[in-house]
Amino acid sequence: MKARITALILAALPLLLWAGPACASAAEAESTWSPWMLFWRVINTVALLAILVYFMKKPLVTFFSERKEQIRKDLAEAKEQRERAEHLIAEYQQKIAGMEKELEKLRADLAKAAEADSAKLIVNAERMAAAMVESAKLTAEQEVRKAKQALKDESAMLAVQLAESLIHETINEDDRKRLVEEYFVKVGGMK
Repeated sequence: MKARITALILAALPLLLWAGPACASAAEAESTWSPWMLFWRVINTVALLAILVYFMKKPLVTFFSERKEQIRKDLAEAKEQRERAEHLIAEYQQKIAGMEKELEKLRADLAKAAEADSAKLIVNAERMAAAMVESAKLTAEQEVRKAKQALKDESAMLAVQLAESLIHETINEDDRKRLVEEYFVKVGGMK
């Protein structure tokens, strides 16, 4: 590429060098346009364009064909990416719609689970209450038995104390001796 540009510059240099004095002489002639001057300017321009076309045609054609191919590839890639993006959008929209349904299902499942847990808690609470009532009944019955036993024990002790006091009051010394002798007779047969 550098070699072509260098060759183009070297080919155009004589024309440019020749055109410079020609233009200067024309400027000295106080801008008079002659057909001869016009002819050389046209020849100079055509030669410059011919040289540019000769040396730059192949690089420009290559550049533009590569650019055209790159643009074609970029368009195909952009189209593919757009299709993928549209596919992803459709997929995400389906997922979102599915998520809404799933969210409703989860809400319904949570409501059912909450109701089931509530029913279990109520049943457990009723069982615990029944167990507590039963335990309270058993405790009350035990306390009543203990109280009855305590009352029996106390009434027996009071009866014994009352009997002792009655015995002490009603039995005198002679009665005591007689009772002791009767006892020994019954127990041992002695007198």
